[in-house]
Amino acid sequence: MITLVTHLHTMFRLLSAPHLAFLIGMLALFITTPTFALTGRVINHTLNRIEPDVEVSYILHEAGDVTVVRDTTDSKGQFILDVPPDPGAEPPPMLFARYNGIDYPGNPAPAGDIVDIPVFETTDSDTAISLSSHHILLDAQAGTVTYIFIVHNHGDRTYLTGGDHGHGLEIPLPDGVTDFIRAPQGVHLHDTLLVDPRPIIPGNSQTFFTFSIPPTNRIAQRITYPTAGMDLLVQPPETPVSTTVLQDLGIVNLGNNAFQRFGAEQLAPGTQIDIRLSSSEFSLTPNLQTTIGIIAASALALALLVIYMRSHKATPNRRTILLEQIADLDERYESGKLSEDDYKNRRNALKAEVIDLSDSNQ
Repeated sequence: MITLVTHLHTMFRLLSAPHLAFLIGMLALFITTPTFALTGRVINHTLNRIEPDVEVSYILHEAGDVTVVRDTTDSKGQFILDVPPDPGAEPPPMLFARYNGIDYPGNPAPAGDIVDIPVFETTDSDTAISLSSHHILLDAQAGTVTYIFIVHNHGDRTYLTGGDHGHGLEIPLPDGVTDFIRAPQGVHLHDTLLVDPRPIIPGNSQTFFTFSIPPTNRIAQRITYPTAGMDLLVQPPETPVSTTVLQDLGIVNLGNNAFQRFGAEQLAPGTQIDIRLSSSEFSLTPNLQTTIGIIAASALALALLVIYMRSHKATPNRRTILLEQIADLDERYESGKLSEDDYKNRRNALKAEVIDLSDSNQ
């Protein structure tokens, strides 16, 4: 063995640079990363047909690198992607088909399984849109409120209107609120409406936004979409709060956090919700609305969304894992374990995907 290694070492020393490059190239042909053929179809669930000529992408984020594999469906709506068999990467790989400018998610399957990616035609009517749940996270110490919406499209078309600056999912701002602190990319204000213009594909999807508690310490909210359930979670739980419509459900523990919980079910459009905080015991001053406080509140809101999703599904999907990672990034940045550049780059890469994905399994 030692003699063989010595001969190889001598041979490499005697080879010229061009010959050495050729030899390394030949060796690379035989030393390749193992892959398997991820096969599937793109099926139009609105028109009940297969879709040819649709671009399908597989994206794998790894430490310091991104792997992108693409294919276009053939005349039978089929695609084949040579992808790593078990990357074990965090975040997990993403698979989606781009149809009429909209990315539709699929679940990467083990070797041998066929993946069906559903796509849909679009509509500008929101009659099929409702809210499975509307969570309100009120952080009295940070002086912020975060709305988390679980949006349900029970139709067979993707709700799409107007592009980045057009209309879309429209949520009236609470009385006295004129701006927001954080929201998904593309969300904007139109007069007194918060507008999320992103496509809403059939099934469940999520959106959120954070705003400062108004100086009146009152949150008056009008319901615009049929809402199956609404939760108000108040932290600290001893914060004095009074509400209309919502019932006091006592103290609830979510993760390591305790909240005073209020709730109601089956809220019709036009219902008015009124939430009031007593300022005699809690001073909601602007100096509490620091960047760290806002990041902590947003991280907690994402963590609550993960908890909600887990309570409605036994096995976490891609979106749940990505949300967990965003919350973890927020916590690590807040504690000083990540640089600002690294935090922003990694968070944006995750956030750009997680908000746009709908839960195709629900």
